[in-house]
Amino acid sequence: MKRAMLISLAMVMVLTGCSASAQKEEQASTEVQASKQVYVMAGIIDANEKAEITTKISAKITGISVDVGTVVKKGDTLISLDSKDIEAQITQAQAGVNTAEANLAKMQSGARPEQIAQAQATVDSAKTSYLNVKNTYERNQQLLVAGGISQSQMESSETQLAVAQAQYNSAQSQLDILTKGETQETINIAQAQVQQAQAALDLVKTQLAYGTITSPVSGIVSAKNINVGELASPGVILVSVVNVDSLYIKASLPEGHMKSVKVGQAVIVKVTEIPDKEFPGEVSFMDSVIDSRSRSVLVKINLNNPDSILKPGMLAEIGLKN
Repeated sequence: MKRAMLISLAMVMVLTGCSASAQKEEQASTEVQASKQVYVMAGIIDANEKAEITTKISAKITGISVDVGTVVKKGDTLISLDSKDIEAQITQAQAGVNTAEANLAKMQSGARPEQIAQAQATVDSAKTSYLNVKNTYERNQQLLVAGGISQSQMESSETQLAVAQAQYNSAQSQLDILTKGETQETINIAQAQVQQAQAALDLVKTQLAYGTITSPVSGIVSAKNINVGELASPGVILVSVVNVDSLYIKASLPEGHMKSVKVGQAVIVKVTEIPDKEFPGEVSFMDSVIDSRSRSVLVKINLNNPDSILKPGMLAEIGLKN
């Protein structure tokens, strides 16, 4: 009798334990199912704001204040170029402005014999200077073809020729005006010469401003393709800057899931490089046209990246919450 009672008690304990275990397994299964994500899209992370920085003039690099990974703000200086030749051109162009303005002042005050003689001397001097610069320019053309000089030196020679020709033309026009007498037409011509000389000066000053390259956006330097002492040429990317705080994913959504996604919807993002972490995202754009070949639509996902963990170029999967 006692033995039968012990057996019955043991069976009750076993059945009670099995029931509790089954309840725990069912609860765990339910939790896993509730947290499971359905990943239906994939794409590459990219930056909303980025800049590939080039130079507008050919010149040697004299300084680089950043490297890959450097955090920069909009307007920070990134690269400094050799501007000695341009500074010399500014001095020459300023002299051209001064000469043109002086000629105009003389024209407006009336010509005297000594003024005419002085104007002739100015023409002779300007002509000699122009011919010298022209000869140098023609030699430089031949040297450029032969590889004897750089493109930057050739551009400098072109600017010097333009300035010298402007000075010569201005001097000749002033002499013509003085010898023909003071008329409104000649005064207008003198004024035009002043404007022309000033435009040449402004052009060279603009080139000088190009000697300091700044960042057009705030962000992190993602690439640096040039070093101090090398020649920077227009069209060649020198530095790349990306704003990693504002990222997005351009993904393809299969046609069958279109009804499950809408603009403004919250999604979950995971990346291959960070497998143990998920990131929140939001659908910001969904194309209404289906690609006839892939039977999918273009979807743009905006990402928050406060700790700058995510980087452009990472492969991402986008999951929909159940």
